[in-house]
Order: sequence, then structure tokens, then C-alpha cells
Amino acid sequence: MSATLEMNVELVSPAKSLAKVKASKLLVPGRDGYLGILPGHAALVTELGLGELKLEGPSIQPMHLLVNGGYMEVVNDQVIVLLDAALSKAEIDVPRAEKARERATERLTSKDPVVDVLRAQLSLARASARIAFGK
Repeated sequence: MSATLEMNVELVSPAKSLAKVKASKLLVPGRDGYLGILPGHAALVTELGLGELKLEGPSIQPMHLLVNGGYMEVVNDQVIVLLDAALSKAEIDVPRAEKARERATERLTSKDPVVDVLRAQLSLARASARIAFGK
């Protein structure tokens, strides 16, 4: 384990750089479950999934984002998180997400053989995550 108590973390989305800070803890949704990253973490490259990203440190305000996909690299207390999509609580439109969840549920329960089930399941997961995060 590294002697440092902080690591350099950079969060980047296609739209902009979200943060470039020193942090003591990062929690990210991996493809198969959440990953906790602390200073001294072993080298890692991983795919990210859908869920809440939490970033904390003694010299920064805690950051909470709803993220959907991307990749993360950890090497020598340098963490780069490339996010496909990231939203803050203020950017979440809960009523719109509730409507999206209703549409996805209707598609999944319909008897229409043309429904793209995987797409509807992904829509339902995204809408449910937005509702939970936005409240």
C-alpha cells in the first residue's frame, strides 16, 4: 500500500472534463459490481456500468454522479475515469425518468413480437437508476 493518503483522480465525459482532483476515496459502478478505490490500489483497467459514482477527499466537496458506462484506469495513485455519460442530481428530471420507466415496462409486458427486449431492459434500468438517484 502506498504511503500517500490521496490519489489524483480525473473524471472525463465526452462533453467535458468533470473533475481533476486529489481524493482519498472513489466508489464506481463496475460492470459486475461496485469497486472501491483507495490510495495505493493495485493497477487496474476495468469497464464501468450503470450506477452512482462517489468521490471524496479532505480537500474537496464530496461528488456524486449517476454514470452509465465507460472505463477506468488505476496506476500508481493516478486514476483516470472515462465516462460514457454522467449526470448530477440537479440534472436528473425525475418525472421524465418515471415516464421512460413506464414506457419500458409497457414494452416489456407487451405481447408484440417486434419489441427489442434488450433495449427495453436497458431503458428500464437507466430510468430506474435516474429515479433512485434523483430522489
